[in-house]
Amino acid sequence: MAQALSIATLLTVAGIVATSISGFRATPGPSTATHILLALATVSVGLFAQSMTMFFFIGTGKQIKTKVKGIPEESGVVAETRRFKNEVFPAAMWAIGALMVTFILGGGVHTGSLPIWLHQLTSLVTLLLVCRAWWIEIRAMASNQVLMERFLREES
Repeated sequence: MAQALSIATLLTVAGIVATSISGFRATPGPSTATHILLALATVSVGLFAQSMTMFFFIGTGKQIKTKVKGIPEESGVVAETRRFKNEVFPAAMWAIGALMVTFILGGGVHTGSLPIWLHQLTSLVTLLLVCRAWWIEIRAMASNQVLMERFLREES
């Protein structure tokens, strides 16, 4: 599951790049429609990836906490799962917010109410925030995997 979420976030990064290129190449007509459809697909995948990553940490954290209840290492393990959430959740929320703001501002540019440079700037910021979220998430997922292997592996 962690790999799928990481891949979805990387697809979001690729989508932002592809959408940006199509936006720079867009002229009124079909190329604008392509830009909008790419943006819609990218935002959909990005929102899904980031929200499901947060649910992944909620779910695995709960499983681990249940499994370690009553053992001497409980407080340390619980603190570790809380640390994962404290790192991942803000990064994911910033990425979600940036994706939505950029998409909404794109509509403002399309209607002529906002300058294009504002949309371009938010696109760059969004790319950086999604990349930052991905980096934080893969590191937390690797550490979380160690806890999962230690406490959630099936006993034969």
